[in-house]
Amino acid sequence: MNNYPSQSEICCPISCAGLKLIPKELISVKRCVPIRDLCNGFASFTFLFFAQNIPINSPKLPKGMITVVNTSSDPDCLMAIFVIDAGVINVNLVLAQSSITIEVEQLFAAIAVCFGPDPTQFCTGTFEADLQYEIIK
Repeated sequence: MNNYPSQSEICCPISCAGLKLIPKELISVKRCVPIRDLCNGFASFTFLFFAQNIPINSPKLPKGMITVVNTSSDPDCLMAIFVIDAGVINVNLVLAQSSITIEVEQLFAAIAVCFGPDPTQFCTGTFEADLQYEIIK
């Protein structure tokens, strides 16, 4: 009844081909962080995300989408978002009353720095992350 000389010549699920798979699980992380920082540039900043105990270029870092919303009422309040993704630092500017969405492949860190004409004013907003990473079971 067997018309095939070996298992490799038939189409079947990987489990029947004799391969042992490493069981992995996809973990989803959703995070929302409020931003309220003085508009004084690098004198203060907000860590929005930081991967602890994982190397900066590790494939274990999460991937997904991050969104930064600048809800500041002062039109001169600007947010600079520093994103370290796959070992590269990217700078994204977010004007007042606007937002930006960034796709990340290996997110290591995201930092917000606010700039404005009055360093006593606050810039406000949110950082939203929808990330995924794999763990080995």
